[in-house]
Amino acid sequence: MADMVFEMIQDADIDTRAEYYKHIVLSGGSSMYPGLPSRLEKDIKDRYLRDVLKGNVDRMKKFKIKIEDPPRRKHMVFLGGSVLADIMKDRAEFWMTKREYDEGGIRAVLAKIGKS
Repeated sequence: MADMVFEMIQDADIDTRAEYYKHIVLSGGSSMYPGLPSRLEKDIKDRYLRDVLKGNVDRMKKFKIKIEDPPRRKHMVFLGGSVLADIMKDRAEFWMTKREYDEGGIRAVLAKIGKS
């Protein structure tokens, strides 16, 4: 997981990377493992030191990272999805009936999202 986070941030525009490192937020039940936030921070720091700073420990003092692990993160994904669904509930273009799906299958889904 640390490699995925590191690579995503490094692939971002250079001007935004520092902010991304300072705003890593864990969410979902899989993020509840004891020690995950500190392990993730350690692994990202190790990779940053190796790949970006090329082992220069002195420059590591300037590197800022913050991993937020809210106590209610187990349900954050569900809460975010429910908020999004509530916002979209009155917009027909975001929804598909069972009949539409049964009749068109994946092609109907792709047509709905404009990927046909």
